[in-house]
Amino acid sequence: MEGTKTLKREDVAVESTWNRESIYPSWEAWQQDFEGTSAGLAELSEFSGKLKGGPQVLLDWFEAFNKYYYQVYKLWTFSELAVAVDAGDDQAKGHKTQSDSLYSQFIASTAFANPELQDIGAELFAWIAEEPRLADYRHFVNNLLRLKPHQRSGEVEEVLGMIESPAMSVLQTYSELTNSDMTFSDAIDSKGRSHPVRQATVTPMGIESPDRERRRTAWESFCDAHLAMQNTLASNYIAMMKYYQLSAKTRGYDSVLEMRLSPSNLPVEVFHNLIESFKNNLHIFHRYWEVKRKILEIDRIHPYDIWAPIVQRPPVIPYQQAVDMICAALAPLGEEYVATIRHGSIEDRWVDYAPNAGKTQGAACVLAVGDFPPFVFLSYRDDVNSLSALTHELGHSLQSHYQNLEQPPIYNNYRDLSSAIAETGSNFHQVMTRAYLRELKKDDRDFQIAILDEAMFNLHRYLFIMPTLARFEFEVCERLERGEPLNAGIFNSIMTGLYAEGYGDTLEDDPERTAITWAQFSHLYAPFYTFQYAVGISAAQALAEGVISGAPNAAENYLKFLKRSTSMYPFDLWKLAGVDMSTPEPVEKAYAALSDIIDQLETFTT
Repeated sequence: MEGTKTLKREDVAVESTWNRESIYPSWEAWQQDFEGTSAGLAELSEFSGKLKGGPQVLLDWFEAFNKYYYQVYKLWTFSELAVAVDAGDDQAKGHKTQSDSLYSQFIASTAFANPELQDIGAELFAWIAEEPRLADYRHFVNNLLRLKPHQRSGEVEEVLGMIESPAMSVLQTYSELTNSDMTFSDAIDSKGRSHPVRQATVTPMGIESPDRERRRTAWESFCDAHLAMQNTLASNYIAMMKYYQLSAKTRGYDSVLEMRLSPSNLPVEVFHNLIESFKNNLHIFHRYWEVKRKILEIDRIHPYDIWAPIVQRPPVIPYQQAVDMICAALAPLGEEYVATIRHGSIEDRWVDYAPNAGKTQGAACVLAVGDFPPFVFLSYRDDVNSLSALTHELGHSLQSHYQNLEQPPIYNNYRDLSSAIAETGSNFHQVMTRAYLRELKKDDRDFQIAILDEAMFNLHRYLFIMPTLARFEFEVCERLERGEPLNAGIFNSIMTGLYAEGYGDTLEDDPERTAITWAQFSHLYAPFYTFQYAVGISAAQALAEGVISGAPNAAENYLKFLKRSTSMYPFDLWKLAGVDMSTPEPVEKAYAALSDIIDQLETFTT
């Protein structure tokens, strides 16, 4: 029996893991910090009822909030990362439970503040003018007053804060089930050899194999494992969506979608316009699948063929070489930017890239807060798609790094960061890296095909899969709002219909297995994150084109965009960087760029 060996966590090289010892040398040190922070949260409660005391009290409050937010975030994220890179680490899981409770305690301890500040109202701006050190909080105050209709009393906010931790444990249940407890049958290749199937960076291990039989059996194994757990997964997802529905109703929003977009001041039309553009451009994907069918020289293309490699000799790109390429690609942003990437990726070990057993599916970057770096985790496998995932996550990492340098921690809250803004930085990196590599290897046919294939891999995910998932979650929310029944069978039926429309007549589907796609993405546990990938990638395409073409101030404006991040509303940030995302034009241009890539791919079919 042949298979792909994946190392146990304890056997991977230290240099391929995140620099956890730079944060806490041991769990004992973590526990000591945890106990001190837990006891110190009482300091926050002492501000209750006193925020009307004037600009100095307000400044003291913000500084206390920043201090404890950093401490709680540091403890929580450390335990989160420890579990993410090794789901079998029971000690880390225990500490994660502690930090979840601490985070809930922090939310409850600060619940009084926003209602009190909203009661003060516009006078806060006079205080900011009086005390220069409050200038950084102007946007925070402006946004807080804008959201006043959806803010509840201190008592209600405290309750909402307390229920957030148990609600978020639903996501942990999903992670435990899909990353630890779920088992997959081996894939069988065309020679009858067995290969393990596991979660990987974006797709199940084996689905990108050049061996079609291995692809088919890997995809079927992955889908069948989720189908076997469909009722549990559906129940879990329904629980999460009910939590968000409860939050939306409690806060007076018309929908979960409105609630999720409101903190970023994004109108719901952004969602609906994106979905319309997606539907109007489905024919581009139909053309892509036909081109890929020709390249693969098969009679009919199936879902498991979508990720099939189309290059005969795929480039091998070790991690160090990938970092070098990414640094070269981002050189237009300046020496400091490149040095930050290099040091973070190598010397400072921001990136946990070992593909070890028990690592959480996918790839992710945590926010930088204080001296806590923007750590990244993924499974790097020395290929073009791994390079793509790495530059994507480093885009997140550098955006968070610069935001952290310029903005106080109060702006570094995940809930305040527009997903579309976050995905702009990550996809900008990919567009820049892709353009650099195409020029660098313009005489290497295999490399050119590999880069085009990577581009389609990425754009298929963000401009087809994510909008499809967004349509799914919108339908689920609508049915939940109408009080209609929801279960695994209904989820499968919704998904089947969406993919039937998406695939059209070009691709021969396996509807029963495609139906379970909804259960394969943890993204759905953060409602309406999915569609913002497409919005972000559209903005990134436009901004990268400006930098690549040498447009005046394009690089400088992009760096301003990174540094301001959550201290401005998304539409204003994009305009600062040089793109108007209030119109459908950038999204349509992204689909046009997709069509151009297919044109280039088509040249290799002759």
